[in-house]
Amino acid sequence: MNRNWPRMLVLAGLIGVLLAGIAYAAGNSETREAMALQDMTLTLPQAIATGERETGGKAFDAGVDVEHGAVRVVVETNGPHGVQTVQVDARTGQVIGTHAGGEAD
Repeated sequence: MNRNWPRMLVLAGLIGVLLAGIAYAAGNSETREAMALQDMTLTLPQAIATGERETGGKAFDAGVDVEHGAVRVVVETNGPHGVQTVQVDARTGQVIGTHAGGEAD
């Protein structure tokens, strides 16, 4: 009889619990993001227009980002001041940040 069998069974159980916890956390995060996206009142074209108006440039990239439950639209423009990034609150339409260059990592 193999004496390691009970240890292997306990280890397999712990791995199963760990994997279930990771899957639950990932699903929970996706659920929070989906709920945050439902609160968006700003359309992508409106956010692009805001970014272009803010920088005087022409948008070449835009996307939605959810960070800590806050939804923002990130608009990258190219214009008289070079490439600029504008962050627009997706609920209020207000500019919440700008910086020169592409989107910060």
